[in-house]
Amino acid sequence: MPLNRQSLAIGGFVLLLVFGVLVGTGVIPGFKKTVVKTEIAIWGFDSPNAWTEITSGYHSANPAITVTYTQLSPNDYENLLLNGLATGNGPDIFMIRNAWLPKHGNKLAPAPADIVSAAQADTLFPAAVIQDFTAGGAVYALPLYMDTLGLVYNKDIFDAKGIALPPSNWLSFQELVRKLGKGSAAIGGSNRTMQNASDILVALMMQAGAPMVDASGRTSFRGGEDGLAFYAKFADPTSAYYVWDNRLPSDIERFARGTLPMMFGYHADVAAIRRANPALRVGVVPMLQLTGIPLTIPSYAGLAVWSQSRNQAVAWAFIRDLTTIPDNAIPYANSIDEPSALRATAGAYANDPYIGPFASQILAARSWPRADESVAQATLSTMIEAVTGGTASASQAIQEAENRLNGL
Repeated sequence: MPLNRQSLAIGGFVLLLVFGVLVGTGVIPGFKKTVVKTEIAIWGFDSPNAWTEITSGYHSANPAITVTYTQLSPNDYENLLLNGLATGNGPDIFMIRNAWLPKHGNKLAPAPADIVSAAQADTLFPAAVIQDFTAGGAVYALPLYMDTLGLVYNKDIFDAKGIALPPSNWLSFQELVRKLGKGSAAIGGSNRTMQNASDILVALMMQAGAPMVDASGRTSFRGGEDGLAFYAKFADPTSAYYVWDNRLPSDIERFARGTLPMMFGYHADVAAIRRANPALRVGVVPMLQLTGIPLTIPSYAGLAVWSQSRNQAVAWAFIRDLTTIPDNAIPYANSIDEPSALRATAGAYANDPYIGPFASQILAARSWPRADESVAQATLSTMIEAVTGGTASASQAIQEAENRLNGL
């Protein structure tokens, strides 16, 4: 009896089903799908506690991928990392500071454009990330969080002095320090006694119009003379605005003791102060401005892929998923007590009196390329001491600093 079309169709389906089972179980060799397992190693300076849920969660969603995190000593992180890379035993992914690309870019693998492009990064992150982590139209790292420079003040001292509100710009700031006198603010000193002296100066010079680098990529502080002179007057004993003696203890220590009314710092500094003195009533406002265009300085870290990694595409897919998806990025940032770097989450901290002011200005953060961050910090600090010590004018100090940095 001939089979009808329905019978043939049913029979064919059954044969395909049986064939699929035999292939899937390996009875028919050569057809079983091979699952490639990949191990991704990450090195960083965060506590492993910040990574436990991230790595286990990623493995659950991607069973073929195992991610392991290793913490290196934060105080010697760069040297330990470079030693590991030099011996060929480096990780697939490692953390880099936001100023490190010019110095360490030759050790990094750019992101494949089909995983994350510079245009996508520009849409997702503040302008500072594009300045710091992209080059030649390619992405070399993506940020884990973004901290910014702001004004920190002691609420108890303000109350005792009858100061209702913190200053809102540089003009009201200088009038307030003239009223309060010496020791009322940490500004004018060098890196010897002020943790963020160089960054405060850079913010002032950029606000005054200094490009920091010219069209050819060379250091150019021209236009920043007024910013440097403005900064230095707060350490000049002959000035009506003299407030800082540039002697130890440092600004962070003085503030934590409750003796310093105002300083400039990052959220990380505020967190350290609150740990040192939980009873201190700390207030924070965004960075003060010289003009109507907001500008502050960022401080953050990101993830990059080692150029010698054998798992570059998988590593970059992990970085993309961690840093660009809010459900992943925000929990990580919260775990290290820093604001997320995503544009879309800038308003998520509006009700947090400590993180909110810093998160609110990530879109105003601007950076500048320097061949070596530690040398740049030392050079700016030397520039401050030359002007405040009377050994050079602002223009002379700027010329000497440019020569040194361009000589790298």
